[in-house]
Amino acid sequence: MSALTPAADRFHSELTELSTLVDGDRPGWTRRALSETDIAGRHYARSLMDSAGLSTRIDGAGNVIGVLPGRLGGREIMLGSHTDTVDGGGRYDGITGVLGAIEVVRLLRENDIRLDHDLVVVVFFNEEPNDFGFFCVGSRAMTGRVDRSMLAATDIHGRTLASALPDSGIDPEAFLRARYDFSKVAAFLELHIEQGPELERMDRQIGVVETITGINHFRALFTGRQDHAGTTPMDVRADAGCAAAGTVLAVEAIAESGTNTRGTSGQIAFTPEAVNVVTARAVVEGEFRGPDGSWLQEAERRLTEAAAQQAAARGVHVEMEWTTDDAPVPLHQPITSAIAEVADDLGFSRATMFSGAGHDAGIIAAKTQVGMVFVPSHDGRSHCPEEFTELTDILPGISVLLETVLRLDSSLT
Repeated sequence: MSALTPAADRFHSELTELSTLVDGDRPGWTRRALSETDIAGRHYARSLMDSAGLSTRIDGAGNVIGVLPGRLGGREIMLGSHTDTVDGGGRYDGITGVLGAIEVVRLLRENDIRLDHDLVVVVFFNEEPNDFGFFCVGSRAMTGRVDRSMLAATDIHGRTLASALPDSGIDPEAFLRARYDFSKVAAFLELHIEQGPELERMDRQIGVVETITGINHFRALFTGRQDHAGTTPMDVRADAGCAAAGTVLAVEAIAESGTNTRGTSGQIAFTPEAVNVVTARAVVEGEFRGPDGSWLQEAERRLTEAAAQQAAARGVHVEMEWTTDDAPVPLHQPITSAIAEVADDLGFSRATMFSGAGHDAGIIAAKTQVGMVFVPSHDGRSHCPEEFTELTDILPGISVLLETVLRLDSSLT
């Protein structure tokens, strides 16, 4: 079996162009959701989709959706990923899958191959965690997993998500109505860098993802009493900062108790920000991840209890909020088998994998059959400026994505 050859120079040029649409005031390759650079990134991707021959639109949740009509229509095969990054992130996370999907469309058209069924490409809005405690926002909207409580969520400055969305051209009411009709979607495929070291360690070209991690996000708000740092004795303080610090250590201890489990405290803020004042208010935001849903529930219980203990010991009040609670997602065997067979037929080495990163694919899996194709990450680095994947490692992933589309298209009835 011989694959159509992706255009390496074209892909590299577009990846370079998109990756440099960044916030120059932030470190790394920053293109956070709800920013001007995020808008620019999605619009650039849309321009490429238009030039590739897709009929494009932007839905009420900011997702860019392009359609390549098939001869028969009816059923759909969907591809997609995201263009936003974490603060100080890298060049390959998300955009590899977006540009890889567009390259699939180009290869089909340039080789006069018309699918029987419609091919849909999606650039999802806001895949990475935002300041309001949510991630995979666009895919949640497409699958109907958003509501007014999400719009009412606030950042550390008290701003609501509803008030932030219009800055990205998104009407909050349209956001709530941005459901996609998945009744015709036969499969969803996402190409992505691994973001870990396993493929490189095993010297494998393709990762076939079997399970996507579960993720529980939390926000703990500690309210103590502001006092003079020099005159207030230690035994009468109500120090919200110390209660928060103890909770951060509890996250680490709980995460170390499981197998393939992770715990991270990613955002910590003290008020007031002064070294000579006892902290009156502290906010800790973080997450647990793992492949076992029961462990995640137990971690949630243990951290809630630990935060309460840390607060009570210091006369501090705590409010614990679990902003998202996503169970581990097993991907669909018919799709993962098709990806594995294609990789074998094309002569690429492969491995089956667990994804410790969350993806839009994990949200879409509630509505249709889903598969993911991983390509290696150099030194396993990701969510950092050093994130890197060789072009020669990406091209096999595009080939596998294309041939899997062709195989699925021929198997649909």
